[in-house]
Amino acid sequence: MESHNLSSSSPLLSLPPSTLPASLPPSLPPLLSSTPSAFTTDLGAPGEALGSCLPASSHMVSAFLAPILGVEFVLGLLGNSLALFIFCFHTRPWTSNTVFLVSLVVADFLLIINLPLRVDYYFLHEHWRFGATICKLNLFMLSTNRSASVVFLTAIALNRYLKVVWPHHVLSQVSVWAAAKVAAGLWGSILLLNGHLLLAAYTDHSCLSYRLGAKPSASVRWHQALFLLEFFLPLALILFAIVSIGLTIWRRSLGGQAGPQRAVRMLAVVVAVYTVCFLPSVIFGLASMVAFRLRACHALAVCTQLFHGSLAFTYLNSVLDPVLYCFSSPSFLRQTRALLGLSQGWQGPASDESSYQPSARRWGTSRKAKATDKLREEVRLEGPLEPRKTHLLELLLGKEYKALQLCPLGR
Repeated sequence: MESHNLSSSSPLLSLPPSTLPASLPPSLPPLLSSTPSAFTTDLGAPGEALGSCLPASSHMVSAFLAPILGVEFVLGLLGNSLALFIFCFHTRPWTSNTVFLVSLVVADFLLIINLPLRVDYYFLHEHWRFGATICKLNLFMLSTNRSASVVFLTAIALNRYLKVVWPHHVLSQVSVWAAAKVAAGLWGSILLLNGHLLLAAYTDHSCLSYRLGAKPSASVRWHQALFLLEFFLPLALILFAIVSIGLTIWRRSLGGQAGPQRAVRMLAVVVAVYTVCFLPSVIFGLASMVAFRLRACHALAVCTQLFHGSLAFTYLNSVLDPVLYCFSSPSFLRQTRALLGLSQGWQGPASDESSYQPSARRWGTSRKAKATDKLREEVRLEGPLEPRKTHLLELLLGKEYKALQLCPLGR
């Protein structure tokens, strides 16, 4: 608000406050010192304000978010670009787990490249200068890819749950093509759930997908419900997966196998990253809603600023996800070390899926290998075999069998 300097000769200054007319109060109401953006509800029609409790934007929060989001952009761009390069050009063959990991890194990459616009917004103390259309696209991309990141984190956890707890179930044996169909369905659902952001109205140079401290419209209520659902439902599913895997390892005495142990470590990292990144915004968001209903103005102002600042942690999730790739995909870790020249003297698992075979399947594979060795030795020593054994050996050895027929040892 523009201020005016009053000279000492002003007649108003010579009068005591009690003699001032009612139409000229001694001080301005707190609401009049708020920024213009505080008077609007950004989604849908303008909301009903809670009197003078309507919180204004904070320069302190903007000063905190601008550099933090800038650092997250640089680190996230480097990490996710490296991950995208490795998955697309160096990871062969793909598995169902790779499909979900690639979907996760795409979501993180698309979110990260939208952060510079938010850095500019907070650098100018919450002043949006790129127009309503770019604002809608920016908020849609941020919300959609944050949702996708959460969804595919959960998909990876459930995929690990199926590999360890139900190794013989049809869902644990899905092909890459089937996993790609599931991923496409999840992407479609995520786009529909966040489509309301493209229909919202943004005014007064403000570009926020929420407005705490005002009576929410139907669109805002949906956005709030989706924000909470995206936290609690995936967290419950991930905790279910890690508890089930832990119990399975204990019951089947699989503690000495690398696959189940890595699954537990991976899910522990998921829970830690998920909690650190999303829990603060959920807590402060709920606290702001409670303060609004209780008309606790000071608490509402504090909780709103804390909620706004905690959004930096939700973007941090996209920076930390490359750490998850290393725990979840042995091939990714192996390729990363090779690309950085650190692979000398280190041998990782050859496949993401092979180490998750239960002990019964491993025993069956070992028995098959022994039978193959026996048949190979038999053809080397005795030459041509009976038709049944010949057919079996052709299935097991392929081209190698023909070479053995041409040059059998001991002849």
